[in-house]
Amino acid sequence: MDSRSETAVKFFYEHGGYSYGQGGTKEQGRLRCARALAEAEAYASAHGWRVCWSDDWSIGDHAKEYDCYEDGGPETCEHAALYTADGTLIGSLSCIDDASTNYRRVVEAELASEAMHSDPATLPERVTP
Repeated sequence: MDSRSETAVKFFYEHGGYSYGQGGTKEQGRLRCARALAEAEAYASAHGWRVCWSDDWSIGDHAKEYDCYEDGGPETCEHAALYTADGTLIGSLSCIDDASTNYRRVVEAELASEAMHSDPATLPERVTP
């Protein structure tokens, strides 16, 4: 693994979500998920995929719609759309509230990971980071 890949794994280990199943440990789950997100990020980059972010206030007043906003609601609400190099939409996520730069990177890798594993017949050949 090159230093760029190691740096990506460390980033996703710290900032990404993770899961682990019966017989696995929390540490194994964190590392497995961090590696998967780093791989997805490298895959997307190698194939020219890009994420376009835009405002997404279609939900309206968050405080009225969701009970988790006691103090008014988020400052930002965005939509992330993942496109292939030729402009084909292959994934999206809406109503992303108050996303930090780190969270945006995680969302982009999660979208790439989902697209990577969707339909192999429609995606470019897989690469290893």
